[in-house]
Amino acid sequence: MDKKKYLLIAGRWFQRTMMLMWLVLVGLLFSYSYPFLKSMNSMTSLSQSYFEVTYRQKAGVEYKQVDKKPENWVELKDISKRLQGAIISSEDGKFYQHPGYDVEELSDAIDKGLVKKKKNKLRGASTITQQLVKNLYFQNDRSFWRKTKEMALTLWMEDHVEKKKILESYLNVIEFGEGIYGIRNASRHYFKKEPSKLNARESAFLAMLLPSPKKYSVSYKRRILTSFAQRSIHSILFKMLQGGYIGVDEYSDNLNTHFSWERYEQASFTSDDIRNF
Repeated sequence: MDKKKYLLIAGRWFQRTMMLMWLVLVGLLFSYSYPFLKSMNSMTSLSQSYFEVTYRQKAGVEYKQVDKKPENWVELKDISKRLQGAIISSEDGKFYQHPGYDVEELSDAIDKGLVKKKKNKLRGASTITQQLVKNLYFQNDRSFWRKTKEMALTLWMEDHVEKKKILESYLNVIEFGEGIYGIRNASRHYFKKEPSKLNARESAFLAMLLPSPKKYSVSYKRRILTSFAQRSIHSILFKMLQGGYIGVDEYSDNLNTHFSWERYEQASFTSDDIRNF
């Protein structure tokens, strides 16, 4: 085979190889970006849609975006102002002011969580919008780029969805205990009430659960508050007072009341007990 013919054949194989590699690359990029773009597209219709929450003990929780309001969905106007205040005070005090992320909280979390190596500080930097995006779209995503994608969708959501709808969606999909998702199920389970009837102390209790619902619901299971739960509830009530969600008299009254299911005797266990749950 002469040199010219050899180069011609080699050139053809090179072109075919490059074309194949290009197609593989395009396919990989599409498969990687499609779920992200699909989530971004579905988010643009979030203002007029809802999420069905399906929980199976072995399979976990599944969220499905739907046009028809699910039976257990509660609109924000039908959720106690005190509950809204408790959640915002506990989870994201600047919710109505920030653009989806809180620079001060993030800087503080990085300082305490990474520099000073204090546990559970990085979670405190996650806003309500970020938590909602993570729950709906990135539950099973453990990839290196998840945080980057999460932030991108957070900014997209803040730009396309009103704050009140974000809060409403958050309260209707988050977990409040083993198999307990959404504020209607939570208020009925813990207090046999509708979300509109929750008082300040009950609202503070539900807000207290959110960092780790399965663990912190030990107080309800044992019918007595752990010292951790007592401190957390008092702290949330104080933040609600500072935020203007309750007044001084209501704050004082709720410090000294008990839940309907709560036994009044002194707790015989400490907050450390919850680590076993």
